[in-house]
Amino acid sequence: MKNWLFYLCFFLLLCNCAKSPELATVPTAGDTAKTDVPELPEIDMAAELAKLDTMLAADSPSAAAAHENFLRALDMLEADRIIFAELFYKRALANDPASNFLLSELIKTLLKQNKIGEAFPLLKLAVQTPKATADNFLYMARLYKEYGNLDSAEIFYKKATDKMNDNYALYEYAQLLEFQLKALEFKKDEQELDRICRELKRIYDILLVELDYPPRLLEKQLIFYRITDESDSAIAGLLGEAFKTNGIEYALYGYQQAEILSSLKKYKEANEVLLTIFFMHPSKELTSAVALRIANNYELMDSITVAVIWLEQFLAQDPENHIAMNNLGYMLIDRDMDLERGMSLVEKALTYSPDERSYLDSKAWGLYKMGKYQEALDIFEKLEASGMDAKELWLHLAKVCEALNLHERAKGYMSRIRE
Repeated sequence: MKNWLFYLCFFLLLCNCAKSPELATVPTAGDTAKTDVPELPEIDMAAELAKLDTMLAADSPSAAAAHENFLRALDMLEADRIIFAELFYKRALANDPASNFLLSELIKTLLKQNKIGEAFPLLKLAVQTPKATADNFLYMARLYKEYGNLDSAEIFYKKATDKMNDNYALYEYAQLLEFQLKALEFKKDEQELDRICRELKRIYDILLVELDYPPRLLEKQLIFYRITDESDSAIAGLLGEAFKTNGIEYALYGYQQAEILSSLKKYKEANEVLLTIFFMHPSKELTSAVALRIANNYELMDSITVAVIWLEQFLAQDPENHIAMNNLGYMLIDRDMDLERGMSLVEKALTYSPDERSYLDSKAWGLYKMGKYQEALDIFEKLEASGMDAKELWLHLAKVCEALNLHERAKGYMSRIRE
């Protein structure tokens, strides 16, 4: 895992986790093992409901009676008479004890009244049935979270979100995982850290699509993609979807996508994204960066003429852009297209930024092309002494040293390039 600790620390700064839920005596942490739902004794549904409401328990189950009582419960809910709705749900369930639907509706009614003592055992029963619903798991997760049993809460949140893509449930689950991640901040349990990071990434992948890629959540996800060693292509894909969904407001994410594509040598794909951004007319700074990257990608695709035309047109629109001046000047010098104009552009760029090392490198390379080897070497040596550390500089130094018959120095620079 590359640099996971750095990204994790940065993520923890972004997180705004809820306060730890207060601990209570029930449900206890021992109710559920970390990897499985707890084993519970079988419950006689009719008997349990009879205990809850002996007056309303039916003598003999009847589907018709269950349906009639269900309808009356709905009427009571509509009339905001929730206590009576609870009683009719109990009667309906007593008549149809196998109905997980009725059981779930009764649980919801009890929870609305904060009757957790009654709801909890019924929830334990509901989550073990083959027809357990996402709501059953979600309510169980919330109860476990409320009473401080976070391991069990996580199990049931996962079961709930596996069954439904409810944004709020997913958000609650993510909050719980973030809280657990923060609790592991000073522990050396890399396996658990990795597990939680991967689960958070899975949840964020769902939420991002559902919520149209909100920036804060997207920034978190980019960190998790790096923590979990997602490929550069996957990161580019995530950024691309965010840009495609939100347009010009997310132009910077589109530019980041293109940067990654360029680093992967997918220059044509990168330029398709960059051209889309350029014609959206974002900020001046981003427009400049996009234009320069487009020209550079054309050059890397060996479409030199297109690259030159692009930079010429861009300079016509922004004649004070000294980065474009230098880039065009260097291209004209390096490709032996127009040495005189190339040097003129580089010299003009240096009037804006006399100490810019890339501009000085361009000038020295132009002097080399003009046969002024010693003047070129003097500049290159100053750049090397300043700490400039780039393969292109070493190549230029090797060429100049070779021209000055400094063969051993030239070999040394070539060795550094190969390393």
